[in-house]
Amino acid sequence: MGTLTQDIILLCGEIVDLRGSREALMKELARETQDPKGQVSAMRAGFRRAHADMAAHMRAEQTKFVSGMAAEVSGMLQGFDKAHREMAAKTKRENVRFVTDMSTEVSGLLTGFHRAHAEMAATTKRNNKAFVADMGREVSGLLDGFHDARSKMARASHLERNHFIAGLKKSVKGLRKEVASDLAGAREAWAGLSPAARKAKAEAERRARLAAEQKARAEAEMKAREDAERRAKAEAELRAKEEAEKHEQARKKSKSESKT
Repeated sequence: MGTLTQDIILLCGEIVDLRGSREALMKELARETQDPKGQVSAMRAGFRRAHADMAAHMRAEQTKFVSGMAAEVSGMLQGFDKAHREMAAKTKRENVRFVTDMSTEVSGLLTGFHRAHAEMAATTKRNNKAFVADMGREVSGLLDGFHDARSKMARASHLERNHFIAGLKKSVKGLRKEVASDLAGAREAWAGLSPAARKAKAEAERRARLAAEQKARAEAEMKAREDAERRAKAEAELRAKEEAEKHEQARKKSKSESKT
């Protein structure tokens, strides 16, 4: 007999042994399973009895609790109604007393306010009257000072202008004499065409140019002086206008305050 045959024989024997062992194990398991089924059935029946007993006990307790709660709530509501009625009556009495006291206090405050308002009106009227009088005196003084300053400035400008015109006339008169003399010399030099005459002619022309330049300078100075006088006059008029506007504003302010 070969080795393969022996191995197959051994394998078949082991398979038969294992099949018998598996059958025995299945029988043992079936037997052991029967016992827990009975225990589980008994336990479920106990659970049902305990649940029914607990439900009945809980219903009884709930009924008792609801009855007690209803009685307690009824008592509390009655107590609330009584307390509410008492509080309403007390609040009404306190409100009546508060309104009476408030009316008395407000009446006193109004009387005091009217008295204080009348006193304040009288005081304000006196103060406004005094302010207007002071403002009138101050504005009158300012206007007098302005007119005095304007008169002094006008007199000073007039004197200065007369002095300038007199000086200018004197300068022009001298220039005219000098120019006439130069022209006479020029005519004499022109009459003779000698070298001396030509030299005299050139000198006369130079003097004529100088005289013309001096005349132009004098005219420019006179124009500048006149411009300065015009500017001074414009500034004086502007200051007078500003003072008049200030006076008008002060008058309006005083008038509005007196109305207030």
